[in-house]
Amino acid sequence: MSERVKVTAEHVHSHFDGTLTPAAVVGQDESFTLQTVSLPTGPTELPPHVVDSLLVPVTGPVAVRGLHAGDMIRIEVISIAIANKGAIVTMPGYGAFVPPLRASYRVVPILDATVQFDESIRLATHPMVGKLGVGVAEGPPNSSTVGRHGGNMDNNALGAGAALYLPVFVDEALVFAGDLHARQGDGEVCLSAVEVAGEVTLRCHKARNLQSATPIVLAQGRVITLGDGRSLDAAAEMALGAMLGLVERAHGWPREKAAMFLSIAGDVGVCQLVNPRVGAKVSVPIEYFPSSFFE
Repeated sequence: MSERVKVTAEHVHSHFDGTLTPAAVVGQDESFTLQTVSLPTGPTELPPHVVDSLLVPVTGPVAVRGLHAGDMIRIEVISIAIANKGAIVTMPGYGAFVPPLRASYRVVPILDATVQFDESIRLATHPMVGKLGVGVAEGPPNSSTVGRHGGNMDNNALGAGAALYLPVFVDEALVFAGDLHARQGDGEVCLSAVEVAGEVTLRCHKARNLQSATPIVLAQGRVITLGDGRSLDAAAEMALGAMLGLVERAHGWPREKAAMFLSIAGDVGVCQLVNPRVGAKVSVPIEYFPSSFFE
């Protein structure tokens, strides 16, 4: 058996740039590992005003043979390994709280699959990928931007076992990942989750049956459509529209019947409220879709 492809953190980038030379090339359904970086958690903590200028980059890109612009890619999250400590940050002007939060920066230990928030509170880890996406050639998005390419989705369902579907914009897709979290609540309301360095192992192939202009996640027995926008209303509208289209195609229903179904079976939630483009999600149990729909 050949050794698994691994891309180290030397190959980090600030954009989902579809013009970059690949750091590695893999075949479809060949797993590969990306080493990711995060906010510093060394013995000397950075002053909060310095943290404000930091950008958590993405590692890659990895080219996937046989994928072409116009295809849909399925990216499976095989496993996530995280470091033994993470950072949580607040900054004035960021986050969902009014009045704004003051600058603060703290490092939290991670031990025995728990985050030690303080002396008395420990929370179970739920490792996830904050940034996962494909390359864009014209006007490549900043690594902190969410959009059709995936990007900074901050969807806490993107843990081990999840699958992400994205439209492909350049040949061989060019896959990037970064911004691992030890755990994150819906909304990521203070600006950051438990930001942590680590490694994520992925596997990709072309989706045979599915077409979508926006990201779709399969995780924990649910289908999740994602939307983004300048407001939560706009993001929810995009996510709802994407799910409505899936339900219509899956069952051949008229728009109104599909909307009725979503009103009784769909859940609307928030991915993140803190970036310039906020993120929303709509989820439906996968049992309501044909088994071959997401191959």
